[in-house]
Amino acid sequence: MTESQQLYNDIAELIAGIGVRLVDLTVSRLKNSVQVRAVVYSPSGTGINECARAHRLMQPRLAELLGTEDFQLEVASPGLDRIIHDQREYEIFTGRGVAIVLEDGSQEQGIIASSDSEALVLDKHGERCVLPMSTIRKAKLDFSQEGR
Repeated sequence: MTESQQLYNDIAELIAGIGVRLVDLTVSRLKNSVQVRAVVYSPSGTGINECARAHRLMQPRLAELLGTEDFQLEVASPGLDRIIHDQREYEIFTGRGVAIVLEDGSQEQGIIASSDSEALVLDKHGERCVLPMSTIRKAKLDFSQEGR
């Protein structure tokens, strides 16, 4: 397990206590400094307050885990059109709008209803559409699908 994966697991558990999900965590070590970038998400909305709360929790824990207080921590929201990288992110973004490009070039849009390692289920205006994960080339959040 890489350093980023170990930190991810620890920090994800820590911030889950405040209702915030850790989407991504990257650690970059440069000469004399460490840069940590976290992307967090709250189903009730991810604004500056959620990012600040996550930052306040993460800062002392990362200092302990990294063994140094000399690091920079950046906490951000996923943005409105984040590219979804893996099945774990589909689970995190359940209930959010998504635009999908399939391997054959066709496109699908809808709300993520559920997902597992085999398939993604979209809600398309009340109808369910099952897409095998192996057929998905690219997926990104699509705010325009929400609230319809």
